[in-house]
Amino acid sequence: MSALPPDLARLTAIEKVELIDLLWKSIPEAELPVPEYHRRLIAERIAEFEADPDEGQTWEEVKASEN
Repeated sequence: MSALPPDLARLTAIEKVELIDLLWKSIPEAELPVPEYHRRLIAERIAEFEADPDEGQTWEEVKASEN
């Protein structure tokens, strides 16, 4: 699929994003396979957190450091 149908091509950027959101939400989670390397990375991150839960920053600290 290389070109949008005319009706879709006329949508505004916001309308296209909203359509993408509706399409994404319409896909059952069971049909979205999680690659094994993602599962390994998540497991590694959880293990790192459990080994030292005080390491790192809270979200509030990260946001405050942006200013």
